[in-house]
Amino acid sequence: MRAGLIGLVIACSVAANVPAEAQAPTRTDQPVLLSADQVTFDETQGVVTARGNVELSQGARTVRADTINYNQRTKVVTASGNIRLVEPSGDIVFADYAELTDDMRDAFIDNIRVLMTDNSRMAGTEGERREGRITRVNRGVYSPCELCKEDPTRPPVWQVRAVRVVHDAEAKEVRYKDAVLEMFGVPIAYTPYLSHPDPSVDRKSGILAPHAGSNSDLGLFLRVPYYIDIAPDQDATVEVGGYSKQGLLLGGEYRKRFERGSLQLNGSITRGEIPNGIGAGAPKDTRWRGHFFGKGLFEIDETWRWGFDVKRASDPLYLRRYYDVREDVLTSRAFVEGFRGRSYAALNAYSFQDLRYGNVVPEPLVLPLAQWNALGEPGSLLGGRWSLDTSVLGITRRQRDGRSMQRFAIQPGWQREIISNAGFVTTVSASVLAAGYHATNNSRSFFTPGDPDNATRFRLFPQAQIMVRYPFVRNGENASQLIEPIVALTTATNVRRDRGLPIEDSLDVEFDETNLFLPNRWPGIDRLEGGTRLAYGFRTGYYGYNTGSATLLFGQSYRLAGRGGDYPNGSGLEDRFSDYVGRLDLAPASWLDINYGFRLDRESLKPRRHSLSASAGVPLLRVGTAYTYVDQTTDRNAVVRNELEQISFSASSQLNQNWSASIAHIQAIKPEAGARASMGVLTYQDECFTFQTIARRDYTSTYGGEVDGNTIYFRLVFKNLGEFRTPGISAGFLGPSGNNQ
Repeated sequence: MRAGLIGLVIACSVAANVPAEAQAPTRTDQPVLLSADQVTFDETQGVVTARGNVELSQGARTVRADTINYNQRTKVVTASGNIRLVEPSGDIVFADYAELTDDMRDAFIDNIRVLMTDNSRMAGTEGERREGRITRVNRGVYSPCELCKEDPTRPPVWQVRAVRVVHDAEAKEVRYKDAVLEMFGVPIAYTPYLSHPDPSVDRKSGILAPHAGSNSDLGLFLRVPYYIDIAPDQDATVEVGGYSKQGLLLGGEYRKRFERGSLQLNGSITRGEIPNGIGAGAPKDTRWRGHFFGKGLFEIDETWRWGFDVKRASDPLYLRRYYDVREDVLTSRAFVEGFRGRSYAALNAYSFQDLRYGNVVPEPLVLPLAQWNALGEPGSLLGGRWSLDTSVLGITRRQRDGRSMQRFAIQPGWQREIISNAGFVTTVSASVLAAGYHATNNSRSFFTPGDPDNATRFRLFPQAQIMVRYPFVRNGENASQLIEPIVALTTATNVRRDRGLPIEDSLDVEFDETNLFLPNRWPGIDRLEGGTRLAYGFRTGYYGYNTGSATLLFGQSYRLAGRGGDYPNGSGLEDRFSDYVGRLDLAPASWLDINYGFRLDRESLKPRRHSLSASAGVPLLRVGTAYTYVDQTTDRNAVVRNELEQISFSASSQLNQNWSASIAHIQAIKPEAGARASMGVLTYQDECFTFQTIARRDYTSTYGGEVDGNTIYFRLVFKNLGEFRTPGISAGFLGPSGNNQ
């Protein structure tokens, strides 16, 4: 007969008229429940036997087997045949034979296999569990990798084989004695002791994977990070590194989350050499070097928040050499900002550290940059919407370096879009800019020397624009087509160059299709485009319903009256007729993508600036290129041109489900032809392992006139074990010029 999910005493009594003294005692208050096809009791031996689909459970722990015996005298439960033991943690133990105590906390298991909650597997010839929390496997293996579906007997991608494997469920740790790391069944590393957190652990204090390698400037090195789990809301990492040519490095990171914010700090310090001059043979000074990065964001209330982002390095070369950080400028910022409805307010302070070699332009301190921007509801004012932009700006430079400036600006505006019955889309906008300036040390400006030393200026600049578009749309069976002529008339008061007016946010202009129809083509408000002009062009496009698209934008502008914006020669906006600008985007299918932006000389139609990016192919092989050309010649008829030209190539291949490879190269054409950088990447990735090799050749000179040369990176990521990588290894084998300079 079948006894289903009832107490063991009741199950046994029903099956074999078992007296009360035959009850199975337990060491917990939770009842033991039994479900089986048949339950019998041997009074002579004191043995309860359950057969057929047996399930024995107590609390969150469950045992399933073909047969389970309970001996009242020895207090031992034995299970055999297709055993599956489900732990409270979610781990599942499989075996052919097992002996358990009557409370199922301790067990001896023959031919044990363990499936963990993240699908990691542990197996061994025999195992035992103690105190309901420690599982010990003798002559065991551990791996989070999936087995081969075609041949499950093949070794996984990687596994750890050890004399003893211990899983401590309370400490949430897996420990190994005499462990050997195997790749595809081949031993590659040995350690007498190894431990790592089990799959239930998000983080835990301990040594992280070390980083080791060699670099021509730093020498042989080893960096060992130690992770500290301080509390659920904060942690830290301390790193100690040793370099044979530079000495010790101490680094660290601290992270903390607050109820309404977060904080992250990291930095490093070392005492090492730095070039003191130009050229590879320049003398070197030994000094303290390091960096500090800090970032915080904190909510004040539902509207306001404040934060900071600080980046500083001791010298231009430090981050590049020790951390491979290649930023040209480190930007530090502190701010308070608020969001409410369609309004935004902010108070900012900026500081910059220039890491570019040979740059002599002084970096300013921006304090403050305060702004408030508001936008009205659609239709709230004369059928359109109003806007209001205000700002206060303060820029300070050291006395010997140049100009300091204070500026306030307020710009109310209005815009309305009108769609006529005939299909014309008309956008009417107007604005008035009022700005006041006060500049000191104006004559020391790096960009505009000779200006009055001190100046106070006020400007009032009203401006209006009418833009008319007439889209023609045709909807076909497979695609829709668009042809849209665009005309924009912009008028404003004339603007004359005032040498007492400081220029900070409009030092340069780049004329292209993105600002063709904008009221002001300068990037800021220190320079403005006055007078009356007409911008005209068209947009056309083909849009497939399922796949494929093509768009083209082409246009030009003409100054009807006024001085315009005093655009520099070579900008394409210096004469009444501007150069032609446009952009072509082609994506006929998923395997092809082409983007081409251009600016053509209005007289000769020769390109003054154009860029092309294209990629084609399928995942098995995809190639790409990017080409950039800029003609910076100020004299349109000059024979000798000031040109910049560069091209890059790339190719990538998803060789199969796990393997991928890519290569890339950047080549300068003008003004000085030559290679700039090359890189190759080979990657293997599956569910439990990632291997990546990155080889890079950098041909450019850096701080001190040094050349980076060749570098190769190895990166190995073992799921649950950690990541091993070797940054900064010299790769002289990459070519004849492979030795680092």
